[in-house]
Amino acid sequence: MASLEDLDDMEREEDKDQKKQGENGDAEMKDTDGETKQEKKEEDDFDPEILNMGTRDIITRRRLLENDSRIMRSEYQRLTHEKQAMNEKIKDNMDKIENNR
Repeated sequence: MASLEDLDDMEREEDKDQKKQGENGDAEMKDTDGETKQEKKEEDDFDPEILNMGTRDIITRRRLLENDSRIMRSEYQRLTHEKQAMNEKIKDNMDKIENNR
């Protein structure tokens, strides 16, 4: 797995390559804003805040989201188990009521 420094270097190289392509007259059709249709679609898929973040910030955000997801999954499992336990108690109580009639 690449280190954060390697990822930062790769990000900088990609930015340089994109600037060079723009200077050399890229063959893609540009919108009125000067963006390609693909670039515009990709930007629509991401939060504008993410587009301005660095690699470390994005990795940190991803970890936070993964932790939140893990916590929610655990909470869901706990609630599902609690629901099953309550359903069993309700069923037992209904059986007791039936027997006492």
